[in-house]
Amino acid sequence: MIDLIKENVSRFFISRKLKNLVLNEQDFSEALKRSGSFLILMPEDEKDFRASYLVIEHLEHLNKSIKILTRDYRISLLPAKFRNKAMEFGISDLNKLDLPSHKLIEKLSEMKFDGVIDLNRKDDLFYSYVSNLVNARIRIGFTKKGADKFYNFQISNNDIESEKSYSNFLNCLKMF
Repeated sequence: MIDLIKENVSRFFISRKLKNLVLNEQDFSEALKRSGSFLILMPEDEKDFRASYLVIEHLEHLNKSIKILTRDYRISLLPAKFRNKAMEFGISDLNKLDLPSHKLIEKLSEMKFDGVIDLNRKDDLFYSYVSNLVNARIRIGFTKKGADKFYNFQISNNDIESEKSYSNFLNCLKMF
């Protein structure tokens, strides 16, 4: 019950903070080709975390500059070549609603990327909110509850199989 109340308060807070946000329509084929830098929001789910590596591998193969945001205890799980591109956050970077702390918001607000890619398949308000804190034209995420408010490009999700979802995600990116 408390978690439900907390989630509703968080949704209200985020909707107030992002009420003036306008997600502009984009020609994604051109926008992705011209994009050089991406903030990658790694999934919370363990199986998803490992399955999502193929997306960051592909971006690296395209010589895109990437910064990976993940929990502090997950840095060591990343492939070694990506660890120096990772930015961690921990418990102290969360507020009482499990949203980014003021300090983390300030840090993220100063960052500029061409795009943000949220690799969380499940609804996670922390990452959805973070995707809109950084300065970026393109915001890509999986289709999920309330995704229209956060992403200007959404990719459908296979709720059962992680590998299939990330393979589909990658195929969608390759089409552009």
